[in-house]
Amino acid sequence: MNIVVVVAGGLTETLQAAPLIAAVSAGVDEPLLVAGPTSATDLAQGVSGADSYLPVRGLVTRPSAAGLARLWLELRGRRLDVALVCSERASVRAAVYLAGIPRRLGCAGGAGDRLLSDAVPCPSGGNRAQAWLGLAGRLGMPVGPTGMEYVPRREATSTAEQLLLSRGVGDGRLLVAIAPGQGFSEAAIAPWSAERFAHLANRLATRHGAGIVLVGDPRDRHTADAMRLDLAAETVDLCGEIDLATTAAVIARCDLLIATDTPLLHLAAAVGTASVGLFGDSSGQVRAPAGARHRVVQALPNGHVRASLDRIRVDDVLAGIENAL
Repeated sequence: MNIVVVVAGGLTETLQAAPLIAAVSAGVDEPLLVAGPTSATDLAQGVSGADSYLPVRGLVTRPSAAGLARLWLELRGRRLDVALVCSERASVRAAVYLAGIPRRLGCAGGAGDRLLSDAVPCPSGGNRAQAWLGLAGRLGMPVGPTGMEYVPRREATSTAEQLLLSRGVGDGRLLVAIAPGQGFSEAAIAPWSAERFAHLANRLATRHGAGIVLVGDPRDRHTADAMRLDLAAETVDLCGEIDLATTAAVIARCDLLIATDTPLLHLAAAVGTASVGLFGDSSGQVRAPAGARHRVVQALPNGHVRASLDRIRVDDVLAGIENAL
């Protein structure tokens, strides 16, 4: 049975599909094809079960007509029996339908259901990663925990270990990674206060003796620099210094990641590291990693004012951390 997993979006969506990819790969003998956004090409090399990755330019959260045409062209020339569609968009489902794949599975909900052979009931407003994992169950495959879903490359792991040891935090103490900014997200993410992140780090160091590691992409340098004005905790600042693969290896070496709604939350889940996610106007119930080791701190709206990260206090995050550790 030749299967393709189709993911529309970016790094977050690709990592949300990682549990499904691992479960399906474990249940079939044939190599598993994953078709997804070009932004996830390097990441896909470490996703467990993604035997072959097909980057499709334009296959983003809101795909362009050109992106959908590329997806159709790529799929129609392959002998595929089943498509697992990780997107609720009717346009993505239409491209898969027109590619002539006999069996097409996706979460039920909306007009696009008619383009699926199997519209699988998924909890409304439920966790997206958990919902997509449920698609494997319709194929008769186990949908329990699959273990590590992203394995950092050996070179990345070696580099991460050397960085932490050389900067004095690889000595066995509690290590907490903090992603204070965009965290490799394709879309702009509303930040939490750099001052609050700094105070949180200081209290973790005082209360737990934690070493703090800052992670993120080059856009996060400004936030990291602002944090350092109030930081008293021993801190290793790697924002903008290492690529995504090495960042994954650093997070794998840590005991906990604290981040806003960025791909790094799902990267932590994929490498087996606990996380605490801070969510403002996006839903942590839907977008956070699934599982008891991954806690959500959700801002609440204030009357008619939309929820924002500004409403989350340091003590709120500390409470989530105590539950995650």
